[in-house]
Amino acid sequence: MLLILVVTSIGAWLYVLSVMDEEPRARGISQRITSITTLTRYALISSDTSYRFDLIMALAQREGLVILPKESGDIVRPLPSDRVNTMVEEFVTQQLGAKTKLASSINGMPGLWVSFTIDGDEYWLRTEKDINPERLGQNWIFWFIGMLFVVTLFTVLLTSRIIEPLERLARFARELGRGRAPAPLPIEGPKEIQEVNESFNVMVQDLKRLANDREVLLAGVSHDLRTPITRLRLEVELAPLSEETRDAMCSDLDQMENIVKQFMAYVREGEQPLEVVNFSQTVLDAIASSRMKSSEDVQLTEEVDPNLEIRANPTDISRAVQNLIVNAGKYGRSTDGILRLNISLKHNKKRNLAELTVSDDGAGLPEEQFERVLRPFERGDQARGNTTGSGLGLSIVERAARAAGGSVRLSQNIPNGLSIHVSIPLVATSLINRALKPEK
Repeated sequence: MLLILVVTSIGAWLYVLSVMDEEPRARGISQRITSITTLTRYALISSDTSYRFDLIMALAQREGLVILPKESGDIVRPLPSDRVNTMVEEFVTQQLGAKTKLASSINGMPGLWVSFTIDGDEYWLRTEKDINPERLGQNWIFWFIGMLFVVTLFTVLLTSRIIEPLERLARFARELGRGRAPAPLPIEGPKEIQEVNESFNVMVQDLKRLANDREVLLAGVSHDLRTPITRLRLEVELAPLSEETRDAMCSDLDQMENIVKQFMAYVREGEQPLEVVNFSQTVLDAIASSRMKSSEDVQLTEEVDPNLEIRANPTDISRAVQNLIVNAGKYGRSTDGILRLNISLKHNKKRNLAELTVSDDGAGLPEEQFERVLRPFERGDQARGNTTGSGLGLSIVERAARAAGGSVRLSQNIPNGLSIHVSIPLVATSLINRALKPEK
């Protein structure tokens, strides 16, 4: 936009310059015509009649001036109608008389012709071969190119000074969105950019402080709850209770222990080291540890592409896959009590992603709740009747995927149920290995 503005300004300046140059140029042309015509006329008048023809030939050869007698049958083409030519005709007739005529062609011979008389005889004099001399010359082209180069250079420097800090801010914001605390932004550039960077740094520090406070609070609560839970479990085991009551109380204590573990998992340190993880093996291990293959009320279908490697924290990504399977077991059963679960891990070759899809045949969720259930301590309406969860399962999945550079998306499973899609970029070594080992 800045370049367009500058080029438009230069074009407008050239137009104004050409308009302002019209009258001086017309006066210069008319003065030259008047001088040449007057001098030629007096040269012919003062010369001997016997040498007049030789003088006309000499003027034609040396000066390029062509003199023709004016005839009634001459084919005369007037000057083109424009402001400059109109002013030239006015100035010439003021100097040479009202009967003076100007033409752009006489009998097919182009040029700038002017009429004059000698002793009652009328003649045509060609003063210029071209009736359209250059207005501004050719120098304006070089000036224009030079100005455009300088303006382009300074425009690039100016925009880079503004765009580069914004690109860095966007990059740091993406890092923050993935759960990583970026380094402080440098306070440099224009004043507005400095203020934005300073505000961003303050926001990052506030988020760090909030995360640390939340971690201390939840970790302290979770740690303090473990001892009473262990004591209660021991007392339940020793108390004279019926087997049914003891099993129910132990089940409640197990649920409390799982909630405490989820709290501890969620408040772990945000900056976890990332390493190359075999995502395919992680999914297979999670399926095996869930023991769903041996369960009579589970119909499990799995499709796992081998050796898909991602860069993630092994513990976090394993817990995320386990949470997906556990959540499907809790909320994905159909009305007949059967869990029909489809687990698929595919290589998206077009986008170079490992795409994990966990689909069930349960009641599903309304689409307006998809975004909400990914937030911490949020559960869908169908799960609210079940108080065994903490609302952290999907948020842990979303945070683990985001830390690995991926994303989580929910969709309806046709005809019934819910599908959770986890997309994570593959590492370069995984792509190379898959290229060298064609699928059988």
